[in-house]
This record gives sequence, C-alpha cells and structure tokens, in this order.
Amino acid sequence: MSRHQGSNRKRKVSGRQGAGQRRSLERTSANGKHDSLSRGNAPFKSKTVKKQNANLDEIRLNKYIANSGICSRREADENIAIGLVTVNGKIVTEMGYKVKLNDEVKFDGRRINPEPKAYVLLNKPKGFATTTSEGKGRTVMDLVANATKAKIKPIGRLGRNSTGLLLFTNDDTVVKKFTNSKTGVPRLFH
Repeated sequence: MSRHQGSNRKRKVSGRQGAGQRRSLERTSANGKHDSLSRGNAPFKSKTVKKQNANLDEIRLNKYIANSGICSRREADENIAIGLVTVNGKIVTEMGYKVKLNDEVKFDGRRINPEPKAYVLLNKPKGFATTTSEGKGRTVMDLVANATKAKIKPIGRLGRNSTGLLLFTNDDTVVKKFTNSKTGVPRLFH
C-alpha cells in the first residue's frame, strides 16, 4: 500500500484552496501494483513520428503530371478537376489521387510519362551567370544544354565572376534538401 492509501487520519488543512484534497494519480500496472504518476513518475511519452508513405511507389497525380513537364502542380489540379486526365482508362477528378509509376496516365488523350530524374554537376567558369533566364548574356544553362533533355535548374547561385561546383537537377526533393535552411548543406567559399 502506498502512503496515502487507506489512511484514515486527519490531515492538517492549510488556508490554500484545494490543499486538503488529494487527487489520485495512481494507476494499476500489469503486475497489480499501484504506481504513482505524481512527481516525475509519469510514463515516458515517445515523440510522435510522422507516418511515412505506405507505398513508396505511389505518387500524387498532380505531381506525376508536373514531373512530365506539361504544367505546374496547380495547373495540373485544375486540369484534373475539369476531367482532362485519365488513369488506366478512367477519368479522375479527385484531388490527391495517387498513381503508381506503371499506371497509364493520359492528359488530353495523350499518354504521358514522368520525366526521369536528372543530375548534372558543373564546374562553373568565370564569366557565366547562374540564371535560367535568357537574354542575360552567357549563362550556365548554355553550358549544360546538351547534358540532358530533362528540364533541369541550378541549385543555388554563384556570381558571374565566381567559379565553383554547381548542381543542376529536376528532382524537387534534392532541391529542398539543399535549400532548406534547417537541413541545408553548408557552403564553403574560398
């Protein structure tokens, strides 16, 4: 028995409100003992872990369409809503619909395939701007134009007169990992 159970003796009551009342913070464990949950004896709560995708081979339909290079995700949502997209021969208008990479997805009657992930490393020379815009003179996009047919973008920037390693990709998860301020990769400048 704990020190408070079964005690019939009277306690001194202070002037504080609720001081004469004791709340029972006990639980019965599997072996029949009473464990007190007061004063640091509370059970350990594990941190909640985010649910990971049960099926890693599934992807949201709007992302699948955006990865194919037809339009952005928002535009893909609009096109899905008006019924321009079919999956395995059925019109899909549901937002958040997930498809597998081997599903047959058609956009406006044409079959689409998501663009394969592409990664290009470039040792940028001086005199080239790190931009995807045209009309800015010589750009790094001119240097990697023949490296892949995928629509790649540089991660980060280097000044026109700087040299260094640049990574180009169309993989959004890699871009987020490199550019996220919390998990970002440290940069070293000489």
